[in-house]
Amino acid sequence: MTRRRAIVLAAVGTPLALLAVLGVEAWLAARGEYLPGDPGYVIATTVASDSRAGGGDPLRLVMLGDSTVAGVGSPALADSLPVQVARRVADAVDRPVDVRGLGVSGARTATVRSEQLPRMADEDTDVVVIVVGSNDVTHLTSPSAMAEQTRALLRAAREQAPGAAVVLGGIPLFGSADALAQPLRWFVDRYADVLRPRQRAAATDVEGVTFVNIATEASPRFAGVPEAMSPDGFHPAPVGYGFWADALAAGVVDALR
Repeated sequence: MTRRRAIVLAAVGTPLALLAVLGVEAWLAARGEYLPGDPGYVIATTVASDSRAGGGDPLRLVMLGDSTVAGVGSPALADSLPVQVARRVADAVDRPVDVRGLGVSGARTATVRSEQLPRMADEDTDVVVIVVGSNDVTHLTSPSAMAEQTRALLRAAREQAPGAAVVLGGIPLFGSADALAQPLRWFVDRYADVLRPRQRAAATDVEGVTFVNIATEASPRFAGVPEAMSPDGFHPAPVGYGFWADALAAGVVDALR
């Protein structure tokens, strides 16, 4: 084999081999090889303020989104992301919070709008928090579709809950998701970097929406904290959800003000 032919074969074969590896890994991830099922509880509770003076009518908070909102990675209701957010908001506003989590594992931006928003019908809501986008990354939602679907979701949320504050939690970093083998994890993180600005831009386009960048405000805190990830290697554990809740609750409080 000539040197030139070897170089050509290497130039063509290496990307093809890489695509094959990524394809197999993505197929395994899509099959749910790494992911647990339903957490086994319904997220619907009232969280009181730590302050004895905290009282009055509860603030009504609804969270929509994917498996992170559904409770996957948190063994107990009290450790779930929606309840942790509610607890922080209750302490910040010194008022009880009624919280409902309507998240569904595998949800994407489009399905949150079509399947979860209708479940809010006929409910009085003060705050809507949406955490979605990771499945759009792994399912390769196009950047243009991501922008369009996010705007449509946020506008629909504003219409469904007029007067409510709307908070959108952006796509996290995937660096701690050991369930995704390299180089898939690296490529997933790079594609998340493409879609995340579309979320932010959509949030800016829709009046009354606050964007919380989980990737910058919470994900860096996972570094060197192995207990922040659940045993599945893909979802946060209660400690990690606490990092997310700190950022999201701050966004909720800002939106209420």
